[in-house]
Amino acid sequence: MHIVQIAPPWYPVPPVGYGGIERVVSDLTEGLVAAGHQVTLFAPSGSRTGATLIETVPAGLGLNQSEDAKQDQFIANGRRAYELAATLGADIVHDHTDFSPDPGFPLPIVRTIHGPAVEHHVSMYQAMSARGDHFVAISARQQHLFEATAAELYGAGRHLNFVGVVHNPIDVAAMPYFPAAAKEEYVAFLGRCHWEKDPAGAIRLAVAAGVPLKMALRVTSQERPYFDAVVRPALRAAGNLVEYVGEVGGPEKSELIGRARAVLFTSPWEEPFGLVQVEAGAHGTPVVALRLGAAPEIVAEGVNGFLGDDLDELARRLPAAMALDPAACRAHVAAHFDRSVIARRQVAIFESVLAKELITAPGLAGRA
Repeated sequence: MHIVQIAPPWYPVPPVGYGGIERVVSDLTEGLVAAGHQVTLFAPSGSRTGATLIETVPAGLGLNQSEDAKQDQFIANGRRAYELAATLGADIVHDHTDFSPDPGFPLPIVRTIHGPAVEHHVSMYQAMSARGDHFVAISARQQHLFEATAAELYGAGRHLNFVGVVHNPIDVAAMPYFPAAAKEEYVAFLGRCHWEKDPAGAIRLAVAAGVPLKMALRVTSQERPYFDAVVRPALRAAGNLVEYVGEVGGPEKSELIGRARAVLFTSPWEEPFGLVQVEAGAHGTPVVALRLGAAPEIVAEGVNGFLGDDLDELARRLPAAMALDPAACRAHVAAHFDRSVIARRQVAIFESVLAKELITAPGLAGRA
C-alpha cells in the first residue's frame, strides 16, 4: 500500500525537543515502513525518516510566532502536500492536520484527530465528514466526547465519520530501559507550561507526598505569563523539594524519565491521549494519573501505574506506584502501544476505508 502521511508544519519530524504530534507521526511512519508499505511523508524541513520525504515548509519557528504567521505556514504546508500527493499514484492520504484540500481531491482521506472535542473542531469535522473524509480517534474517550458534542450541536444521528480508534504509538526498542536498580529517589513531570497540564498541581502532589520532584517544562512566549503567575510561585513555595530543569529532549529526557520512580500526570481535563504516560512505561517507569481522558485506556492499575480522582488520592497512591515492577511497565506498553502494533491497527483501518471506497466508487479500483 502506498500511504501519504501529512505532518503539521510547526516542527521537524521527529521533533528535536517538544512536539507530541510530530513524534507520533514519526513513530507511525517508521512503523508503516518497517511493515513493508510505501510511505511518502510531507513534513517541514529538517525532518528525518525511512520513508520518502517531501519537505513542505521551513521548520524552526514552531508555534512561537504570530497567529497570522502560523496561519500562512499552515496553508503553505497543506497546499504543497495535497497538490503533490495527488500526483504520486498513492492509495490513501493520512492527514494529521486540519487542512482541507480543494473539492475533487482524488484520494481517500483519513484524518487522525489529535485535539479536544471543542465546538469549532466538531463543526469543522462535521463538514469534512459530509464531504467524505474519514476520522480516527486517538482514544475511545476522545471519540465519545466528539460524538456527544456533535449530538448536542446537531441532534441525534451520526454526524462524524469515525472509522476507528488508534492509540498513539511509541518505538519501545528505541527507549532505554531502566530497571529498579537504576532508579533514583525522585518523581518526574514533563510537559507544556499550560493549565491543561497543571504543572503547579504536580508540585502540590509531590509536596503532599513528601517526594522530591524534577520538573521539565516547555515554556513558549505565550506561556510565560502562566509560568510567572502560577508555576514560579509554586516552585518557590516547594523549596528544595522541587528541581526545575527546563525543557528536555533526547537522551536527557530519557534519563529524566527512566531514573524517576514515577511520572506524574496531573492534567485536569479530558486529554485525548497523554503520550508521556506511554513514554514513561517504555522506560520502565510507572505513572500516576488523574482518571480523566485516555488515562484509563493507558494505565493498567497495579501494572504500569495507578489512577486517582483528585491530587490527594494520587498523593496517597504514589508510594505504591513507585514500587511497581519496571519490567511489567515496559511489557505492558510494548504489547499495547509499540509502533509495530499500532501500525497494524492503522493499516487495518486503511484497508477498510479502501474497501468501502471501491464499493462506492468503482472507478478507484485501479489504485488498489
